[in-house]
Amino acid sequence: MSEQAVPAAELAELLSAERLETYRRQAPEWGCSPIELYLHGARLASSHHHDLSIVEVVLRNALHDQLSQVYGPRWWAEGQLLDDRGQEAIAKAHKDVGEHPVGRIIAALPMGFWIHLLGHGDYAGRRPFRERRSYDALLWRPALRHAFPHSSGVRDEVHRLARRVYALRNRIAHCEPIIGGVRVPGTKTRRSPDEIHEDLVTLVWWISPPVGKWLAAQSYTPALLGGPHQSQ
Repeated sequence: MSEQAVPAAELAELLSAERLETYRRQAPEWGCSPIELYLHGARLASSHHHDLSIVEVVLRNALHDQLSQVYGPRWWAEGQLLDDRGQEAIAKAHKDVGEHPVGRIIAALPMGFWIHLLGHGDYAGRRPFRERRSYDALLWRPALRHAFPHSSGVRDEVHRLARRVYALRNRIAHCEPIIGGVRVPGTKTRRSPDEIHEDLVTLVWWISPPVGKWLAAQSYTPALLGGPHQSQ
């Protein structure tokens, strides 16, 4: 269906005035109507989602590969490795898929699990036997830093970038607007749509420059960044 054929009035009523308010505020900046901007935002989200389908799999496989080299293919079974949050995610994955091959378990773990592995870690066990799981010592230094050979090698920097990518993924998954950017976790700062695209490419480039370069070249996103009229 062409954009001219969209029943704008009816669609606006079904989307609700509250949902369209963001697009009404930003439409003049983009030089289009709120409905046109809403549809363009949906196309932009779809393009980001296409790239995320590559980024998420590349990320989790890179982390799994490095952990497997140090702790074996079922590295999560190491009792002194993961904090409570990590162990709960593993338990849920096993509950969902059962005792299947490693690949099925890895695929069942949500993106948030992998992002958490890049963090500082938290506590595991019950009081009075709770112990801190330092992911810097247990995961990053022996294993995960090698998943990002083209980064600075600073865990916090990799984690911040991965969290920004995860924030984008969550907004898209919940059909939230991204046309005005995505808030950086823990701040009031927003990353613009073009900066979001740069984050996706950078995260993959830190793992593999050839794949990062390919992702940038094949992405539909740059053609959409100019606005609804330039992308038609």
